Amino acid sequence: MHADVVEFNTRLRACRACHAEGFLDERYSVPVARDPDPNAPLPRILLVGQAPGLRATVEDTPFAGLAGEKLRTWTEMGGIAREDFWRKIHFSAVTKCYPGRLPGARGDRVPTLREQALCRPWLDGQLFLLKPEVVLLVGMLAIQTFLGRVQSLSAVVGTGIVKDGIRYLPLPHPSGVSRWLNERENVAAVERALSILREWVEDLKL
Repeated sequence: MHADVVEFNTRLRACRACHAEGFLDERYSVPVARDPDPNAPLPRILLVGQAPGLRATVEDTPFAGLAGEKLRTWTEMGGIAREDFWRKIHFSAVTKCYPGRLPGARGDRVPTLREQALCRPWLDGQLFLLKPEVVLLVGMLAIQTFLGRVQSLSAVVGTGIVKDGIRYLPLPHPSGVSRWLNERENVAAVERALSILREWVEDLKL
Protein backbone atom coordinates (compact mmCIF):
# COMPACT_ATOMS: atom_id res chain seq x y z
CA MET A 1 0.00 0.00 0.00
CA HIS A 2 2.88 2.40 0.70
CA ALA A 3 4.10 1.84 -2.85
CA ASP A 4 0.65 2.68 -4.21
CA VAL A 5 0.65 6.03 -2.37
CA VAL A 6 4.19 6.84 -3.51
CA GLU A 7 3.28 6.03 -7.11
CA PHE A 8 0.12 8.15 -6.79
CA ASN A 9 2.18 11.06 -5.44
CA THR A 10 4.59 10.78 -8.36
CA ARG A 11 1.71 11.21 -10.79
CA LEU A 12 0.25 14.02 -8.69
CA ARG A 13 3.50 15.99 -8.70
CA ALA A 14 3.53 15.81 -12.51
CA CYS A 15 0.02 17.30 -12.87
CA ARG A 16 -0.17 20.65 -14.67
CA ALA A 17 -3.91 20.78 -15.43
CA CYS A 18 -4.46 24.18 -13.79
CA HIS A 19 -1.31 25.55 -15.43
CA ALA A 20 -2.59 24.51 -18.85
CA GLU A 21 -5.79 26.49 -18.27
CA GLY A 22 -3.87 29.60 -17.19
CA PHE A 23 -4.62 29.61 -13.47
CA LEU A 24 -1.07 28.97 -12.25
CA ASP A 25 2.55 29.68 -13.15
CA GLU A 26 4.85 26.68 -12.92
CA ARG A 27 7.68 28.91 -11.68
CA TYR A 28 5.82 29.42 -8.40
CA SER A 29 3.13 26.75 -8.13
CA VAL A 30 3.53 22.99 -8.46
CA PRO A 31 1.71 20.18 -6.65
CA VAL A 32 2.89 19.43 -3.13
CA ALA A 33 2.72 15.82 -1.92
CA ARG A 34 4.39 14.07 1.00
CA ASP A 35 5.14 10.36 0.82
CA PRO A 36 4.18 8.25 3.86
CA ASP A 37 6.81 7.04 6.29
CA PRO A 38 7.89 3.63 4.93
CA ASN A 39 8.64 2.43 8.47
CA ALA A 40 5.16 3.18 9.84
CA PRO A 41 1.65 1.94 9.00
CA LEU A 42 -0.27 4.05 6.51
CA PRO A 43 -1.92 6.95 8.36
CA ARG A 44 -5.57 6.51 9.31
CA ILE A 45 -5.95 10.27 9.72
CA LEU A 46 -6.19 12.52 6.66
CA LEU A 47 -5.82 16.28 7.00
CA VAL A 48 -7.38 18.37 4.23
CA GLY A 49 -6.60 22.08 3.91
CA GLN A 50 -7.37 24.67 1.25
CA ALA A 51 -4.12 24.61 -0.74
CA PRO A 52 -0.38 24.65 -0.03
CA GLY A 53 1.27 27.95 0.84
CA LEU A 54 4.34 29.41 -0.83
CA ARG A 55 6.76 28.11 1.82
CA ALA A 56 5.19 24.65 1.66
CA THR A 57 5.78 24.71 -2.10
CA VAL A 58 9.40 25.82 -1.81
CA GLU A 59 10.16 23.17 0.83
CA ASP A 60 7.81 20.52 -0.68
CA THR A 61 6.38 20.06 2.82
CA PRO A 62 2.75 20.71 3.79
CA PHE A 63 2.21 23.22 6.60
CA ALA A 64 5.77 24.47 6.73
CA GLY A 65 6.41 27.50 8.90
CA LEU A 66 4.54 29.02 11.85
CA ALA A 67 1.13 27.69 10.82
CA GLY A 68 2.57 24.20 10.86
CA GLU A 69 4.00 24.73 14.33
CA LYS A 70 0.59 25.76 15.65
CA LEU A 71 -1.01 22.80 13.91
CA ARG A 72 1.48 20.45 15.57
CA THR A 73 0.57 21.98 18.93
CA TRP A 74 -3.11 21.44 18.20
CA THR A 75 -2.72 17.81 17.16
CA GLU A 76 -0.57 17.17 20.22
CA MET A 77 -3.46 18.49 22.32
CA GLY A 78 -5.61 16.07 20.34
CA GLY A 79 -3.60 13.06 21.46
CA ILE A 80 -1.06 12.76 18.63
CA ALA A 81 2.50 12.98 19.92
CA ARG A 82 4.58 15.65 18.22
CA GLU A 83 7.06 13.07 16.95
CA ASP A 84 4.15 11.21 15.30
CA PHE A 85 2.84 14.26 13.42
CA TRP A 86 4.20 13.15 10.03
CA ARG A 87 3.78 9.42 10.70
CA LYS A 88 0.14 9.36 11.79
CA ILE A 89 -1.33 12.09 9.57
CA HIS A 90 -1.43 12.16 5.78
CA PHE A 91 -1.69 15.64 4.27
CA SER A 92 -3.93 16.75 1.46
CA ALA A 93 -5.78 19.83 0.26
CA VAL A 94 -8.76 20.77 -1.88
CA THR A 95 -6.23 21.91 -4.49
CA LYS A 96 -2.62 20.76 -4.50
CA CYS A 97 -0.78 23.88 -5.77
CA TYR A 98 -0.04 27.27 -4.23
CA PRO A 99 -2.76 29.55 -5.67
CA GLY A 100 -0.85 32.81 -5.16
CA ARG A 101 -1.65 35.81 -3.02
CA LEU A 102 -5.02 37.50 -3.01
CA PRO A 103 -4.38 40.91 -4.60
CA GLY A 104 -4.26 43.64 -1.97
CA ALA A 105 -4.49 41.22 0.98
CA ARG A 106 -2.19 39.25 3.26
CA GLY A 107 -3.80 35.89 2.66
CA ASP A 108 -3.65 33.47 -0.25
CA ARG A 109 -6.21 33.45 -3.05
CA VAL A 110 -9.06 30.94 -2.69
CA PRO A 111 -8.86 28.50 -5.64
CA THR A 112 -11.65 28.97 -8.16
CA LEU A 113 -14.43 26.42 -8.61
CA ARG A 114 -12.77 25.33 -11.85
CA GLU A 115 -9.45 24.73 -10.10
CA GLN A 116 -11.24 22.77 -7.40
CA ALA A 117 -12.94 20.64 -10.05
CA LEU A 118 -9.68 20.00 -11.92
CA CYS A 119 -8.01 18.87 -8.71
CA ARG A 120 -10.89 16.86 -7.25
CA PRO A 121 -9.81 13.52 -8.79
CA TRP A 122 -6.56 13.74 -6.82
CA LEU A 123 -8.44 14.28 -3.56
CA ASP A 124 -10.82 11.44 -4.37
CA GLY A 125 -7.82 9.25 -5.21
CA GLN A 126 -6.26 9.89 -1.82
CA LEU A 127 -9.53 9.05 -0.08
CA PHE A 128 -9.75 5.80 -2.05
CA LEU A 129 -6.16 4.76 -1.34
CA LEU A 130 -6.00 5.72 2.32
CA LYS A 131 -9.58 5.03 3.43
CA PRO A 132 -9.11 7.35 6.43
CA GLU A 133 -11.12 6.87 9.61
CA VAL A 134 -10.66 10.49 10.70
CA VAL A 135 -10.54 13.52 8.41
CA LEU A 136 -9.34 16.84 9.82
CA LEU A 137 -10.90 19.69 7.83
CA VAL A 138 -8.69 22.77 8.15
CA GLY A 139 -10.30 26.00 6.99
CA MET A 140 -13.64 26.93 5.48
CA LEU A 141 -13.00 25.65 1.96
CA ALA A 142 -12.13 22.15 3.20
CA ILE A 143 -15.11 22.19 5.57
CA GLN A 144 -17.55 23.18 2.83
CA THR A 145 -16.06 20.67 0.39
CA PHE A 146 -16.95 17.79 2.71
CA LEU A 147 -19.83 19.11 4.80
CA GLY A 148 -21.74 21.33 2.38
CA ARG A 149 -23.05 24.87 2.89
CA VAL A 150 -21.60 25.67 6.31
CA GLN A 151 -22.18 29.37 7.02
CA SER A 152 -19.35 30.04 9.47
CA LEU A 153 -16.49 28.45 11.38
CA SER A 154 -18.35 29.14 14.62
CA ALA A 155 -21.20 26.90 13.45
CA VAL A 156 -19.03 23.77 13.27
CA VAL A 157 -15.68 24.18 15.08
CA GLY A 158 -15.98 22.37 18.39
CA THR A 159 -18.16 19.62 16.95
CA GLY A 160 -17.40 16.23 15.45
CA ILE A 161 -19.42 14.93 12.51
CA VAL A 162 -19.77 11.28 11.50
CA LYS A 163 -20.74 10.82 7.85
CA ASP A 164 -20.70 7.55 5.90
CA GLY A 165 -18.65 5.95 8.64
CA ILE A 166 -15.90 8.60 8.59
CA ARG A 167 -15.32 11.01 11.48
CA TYR A 168 -14.85 14.62 10.38
CA LEU A 169 -13.38 17.30 12.62
CA PRO A 170 -13.70 20.92 11.42
CA LEU A 171 -10.87 23.25 12.43
CA PRO A 172 -9.89 26.82 11.55
CA HIS A 173 -6.70 27.45 9.64
CA PRO A 174 -3.85 27.93 12.14
CA SER A 175 -2.54 30.96 10.24
CA GLY A 176 -1.62 34.18 12.03
CA VAL A 177 -3.60 35.98 9.33
CA SER A 178 -6.87 34.59 10.74
CA ARG A 179 -8.71 37.05 12.98
CA TRP A 180 -11.16 34.36 14.02
CA LEU A 181 -8.69 32.98 16.54
CA ASN A 182 -8.45 36.36 18.29
CA GLU A 183 -11.78 35.76 20.02
CA ARG A 184 -11.74 33.88 23.33
CA GLU A 185 -14.88 31.89 22.55
CA ASN A 186 -13.34 30.71 19.29
CA VAL A 187 -10.19 29.53 21.04
CA ALA A 188 -12.46 27.61 23.42
CA ALA A 189 -14.20 26.03 20.41
CA VAL A 190 -10.84 24.82 19.07
CA GLU A 191 -10.05 23.33 22.47
CA ARG A 192 -13.38 21.46 22.40
CA ALA A 193 -12.54 20.17 18.93
CA LEU A 194 -9.18 18.89 20.11
CA SER A 195 -10.84 17.14 23.05
CA ILE A 196 -13.03 15.33 20.51
CA LEU A 197 -9.93 14.41 18.50
CA ARG A 198 -8.29 13.01 21.63
CA GLU A 199 -11.39 10.87 22.29
CA TRP A 200 -11.31 9.56 18.71
CA VAL A 201 -7.58 8.83 18.85
CA GLU A 202 -8.09 6.83 22.04
CA ASP A 203 -11.25 5.09 20.80
CA LEU A 204 -9.74 4.05 17.45
CA LYS A 205 -6.28 3.39 18.93
CA LEU A 206 -4.74 5.74 16.40
